[in-house]
Amino acid sequence: MATKNTEETVEQKPYITIDDVQISVEDLPEEGQGIFGRLQRLNHKKANLVLDLEELQAGINFFSNKIVAIVNEDKETAPINGENKSVLESDEDSE
Repeated sequence: MATKNTEETVEQKPYITIDDVQISVEDLPEEGQGIFGRLQRLNHKKANLVLDLEELQAGINFFSNKIVAIVNEDKETAPINGENKSVLESDEDSE
């Protein structure tokens, strides 16, 4: 005889903790449920904004590093005493 392996799935209902007491959202008055929904949406927006800020910071860091690299590259190839040689070329000549 075959046995069935049935698993019960326990649905986690949303709750809020007030004064160290967990209260199911469905037990809140209608106005409280509406406020809870707003809190959820605001927390979701905040999380998205944090991610957006991290992406913005990564972009700022990339372009800041890029411009520093460009300036440093230009310094290496800048003319010395009016000559048209780069720093690298003048170093090669002295060897």
